[in-house]
Amino acid sequence: MSTHIVAIDPDLNASGVAAWNNKTQKWTFAKSVSIENLLTELKDLDPAETTVFIEAGWKIKKSNLRGGNYRTAQAKARNVGENHATGILIAKIIRGAGYNVVEFSPLRKGIFKKLSGSWSDLGRSYIENQSGLTHRMNDDVRDAIYSVLHFR
Repeated sequence: MSTHIVAIDPDLNASGVAAWNNKTQKWTFAKSVSIENLLTELKDLDPAETTVFIEAGWKIKKSNLRGGNYRTAQAKARNVGENHATGILIAKIIRGAGYNVVEFSPLRKGIFKKLSGSWSDLGRSYIENQSGLTHRMNDDVRDAIYSVLHFR
């Protein structure tokens, strides 16, 4: 088992990143990080003792259930494609830095997420109660924390 568990929910602008230390049983950090600052954030985590889990949306079977009008559907599809490409690039960068990378299909979040994809009040409470983290965070960071809770 790795000393450090890191989970990344890739996003074009700023990915949700959460890191857990198995030895101290404490969070190292949980925040949004831009792609250009990702390795800087991981610099204190020894690659030999760290496993990085990356949510790999590109592993799910294609879905055309976008809804909305043509422009909305095209914007959503473009955003999904950009995030997939970002995730693939992040995995390459982190592997290149010597980290063990595990790509996983997005975890089912059930009642913790709304149909729109944002976290429900119940899901937000779950993350806060299970992680002990109460600082302000966006949904990408919640996704990363949820993944660490699953894999640690």
